[in-house]
Amino acid sequence: MCMRRCRRPAALPALLGLLLLTVQVALGGWVSTNYAALACNDFPLCHGALIPQMDFDNGFTLWRHLGKTADGEYLPFPALTAIHWVHRTFAFVVVAYIAWLAHKALSDGGLRKTGRGLLIVIALQLVTGLATIYLNWPLAIAVVHNGGAALLLLLLVMLNYKTRHAPAVEAVRVVPAPF
Repeated sequence: MCMRRCRRPAALPALLGLLLLTVQVALGGWVSTNYAALACNDFPLCHGALIPQMDFDNGFTLWRHLGKTADGEYLPFPALTAIHWVHRTFAFVVVAYIAWLAHKALSDGGLRKTGRGLLIVIALQLVTGLATIYLNWPLAIAVVHNGGAALLLLLLVMLNYKTRHAPAVEAVRVVPAPF
């Protein structure tokens, strides 16, 4: 097992990618458990606005019954909108960062397959996320979107392991045969 000497330059960016994805998965869970999936049914806008009316106080109060305010009332629609909008907006940050990270991994022979997997799955996440909005949240697509999140998590854990513990693959120099 490698120690510090095997750490690749992508180790810190891979860890940051895992942390960003963890936050995004938590936001997705918050959308689901608060029934906020249908809060924004247009794209790229939400209720016809880039920044719609939102209630962050009620939307992101953690210690309350799910789907209800701290006072026991159902969450107001602006709170549901805030939950959905934050998940949607943060998704752009996560997609951009993971695409960049995957591109970085493609330049390392030992990380190339994981990088390709990240690019494929992050594209799948983007497509299924948009499809859920345009197709009014069909359950099958929502399940694929959740599965994609799990695959991304797995790939980022693999990338973090490989950047810290797996031996680096040496580049093979190909010398043309003399004729």
